[in-house]
Amino acid sequence: MAVLSNDDANAVQAALVEDEFRVTRINTTGGFLRRGNVTLLVGVAEREVAAVIEHIRANVPAADDGASANRAGSTMLVVLPVDMSARL
Repeated sequence: MAVLSNDDANAVQAALVEDEFRVTRINTTGGFLRRGNVTLLVGVAEREVAAVIEHIRANVPAADDGASANRAGSTMLVVLPVDMSARL
């Protein structure tokens, strides 16, 4: 699960989809970023977690890339282990 600024979400989502990862996008507001943002849900096998994280890092500007103070470091990434899932 990644919470990103609106400005970064399209590039991250496009990179993930291009590599055939399935992504659910939820437009969200408030919370810890205190502005409009996007939550991306990506369900992958444990062996694919590193690749997903790399796509996110590659498509979000870092503070030393000249990103504005409002965007740099504004991505929150959470990896949740799931032992079982089912479609209902």
